[in-house]
Amino acid sequence: MRILKSLMLLVVPFLASAQSADDVVNKFLEATGGKGKIENIHTFKYNRSYVANANTDYDEEVVIAGDKNQLSRKKTLLKRDFFYVLNGNQGWVKIPMGSPDKKITYSTKDLTSKEVSELAIEAKDGLFPFINYEAKGYKLTAPVSAATVEGKATTKLAIEKSGIKREYYFDNATGLLSREVWIENGITHTTDITKYDNTSIGVKLPVSQTYINSKEKKKTNVTTKWGFDKPTEGVAFTK
Repeated sequence: MRILKSLMLLVVPFLASAQSADDVVNKFLEATGGKGKIENIHTFKYNRSYVANANTDYDEEVVIAGDKNQLSRKKTLLKRDFFYVLNGNQGWVKIPMGSPDKKITYSTKDLTSKEVSELAIEAKDGLFPFINYEAKGYKLTAPVSAATVEGKATTKLAIEKSGIKREYYFDNATGLLSREVWIENGITHTTDITKYDNTSIGVKLPVSQTYINSKEKKKTNVTTKWGFDKPTEGVAFTK
């Protein structure tokens, strides 16, 4: 029995490394029921709540039309709405002015070229950056490899673009994504997915996660609701 266990410890990493990136992604697509669906989704919406029991808790509504390079983010913090908008190669933020008990007016400010570029990357990345990653400008930084996440055997996929490094950890048993780690501007962000649920398009997507970064080091619970039916309806990509 000890010999068998030793052999398995040797074989498991080999099996992970023998897989290609396409193998890992295809297994994920099959596990979510998204094969032939997720790859073709460019327009969608999600509502997300970030709760750490602090005054920095916030909600956001994000609408993405990746094929048009458009993105709208409404961030609600302390009952005030901030709007971040990308339309083509232009971007701006609308900042609420005045006291909350009066009619809100907005001050509009153009985003920097760096901020516009970051939103453009997000719009192009779509639902998952690792799907069709080469077409999105990412490159594989290492062969897929074995890794352990919270005691579970996973397969790691690492890609990079424009200085953003992303690592994905897929549960070997289910094929589903368990953890995402990305490094941007020197800060490491980690998201652990705790629950998937079916969506209106018949695809399982993450609906519950925990998030932490290396700067604030504050564990945040994240819940997500996805929308695919006329997601851009009522959204203005204009100043």
